[in-house]
Amino acid sequence: MDTLKIRALLSAVKHKSLSKAAEEISYTPSALSHMADSLEAELGVRLLKRTPLGVEWTEDGLSLYESLVAVIKAEKELFNAAEKLSSQKERELRIGTYSSISQYVLPEILKSFKKAHPSVQVSIRVGNDLHTWLEEGFADVVFADLGAVGQNEWVPIMTDPFVAIVPHGSFSGQKSVEREELYEYPYISTNESALRKYFDESRFKEIIRFDSVDDMSAISMVNEGIGVTVLPSLVFQKQYKGVRALKLKPEIARELGFSYKKNAVRSLGATKFIAYLKNEIGFTIEK
Repeated sequence: MDTLKIRALLSAVKHKSLSKAAEEISYTPSALSHMADSLEAELGVRLLKRTPLGVEWTEDGLSLYESLVAVIKAEKELFNAAEKLSSQKERELRIGTYSSISQYVLPEILKSFKKAHPSVQVSIRVGNDLHTWLEEGFADVVFADLGAVGQNEWVPIMTDPFVAIVPHGSFSGQKSVEREELYEYPYISTNESALRKYFDESRFKEIIRFDSVDDMSAISMVNEGIGVTVLPSLVFQKQYKGVRALKLKPEIARELGFSYKKNAVRSLGATKFIAYLKNEIGFTIEK
């Protein structure tokens, strides 16, 4: 049912004139008269009558008046609710990232961003399948390493060197470890793509495959003496019981940055965040 027809009838009775109602809704009197006839035909009852005092409701029209008003009210409530949802989505910012970045990089960034843009509603999703999230629209922006974002737009923000995580009693007195020395131990592999070319895994005493978004579990395995592992230094920002981090020789690092789809339709909140990252802050990591 076209609610404009109902509005036309309500206006006609309010003004007691089809011509004044037509003027109010910017229609010609003949067009408004046609809308009134059309609604009456649709409902199967006469709604209006012309009297010496002007246009009035018929008896049937009076019976249906409250229902007609309710339709207009329901339409208004519907559009208000839709507008509210649309407004919320415009303020929405969805971020995908690794656990280490969510703990040690994002808090400072978001604190500063929210101070400048307090109305933006932020949601953060942590995991490893960041490229898929970006491609399928589950995230507006992802923070990751270059190898995880495919062909999307990429802005580097920092370099994060890898470190060897070894039991506390191993490599006594050393602050670094040669790659060759690690081959003498079982290796807890976290399937980090950057390390696949760095190591010849066939040379390790044993390979323990570990596929998880929780790097702390790999550290716990080292603490239990199961083997050694290599993780980004960002993961190892505090001391952990029974293990320590050593610099790797030769060095290897991952490049971290943020990525987004160039031609994606995104919310105003996401657009503001991308502009903020590009133009307003610098990224550092304390060692």
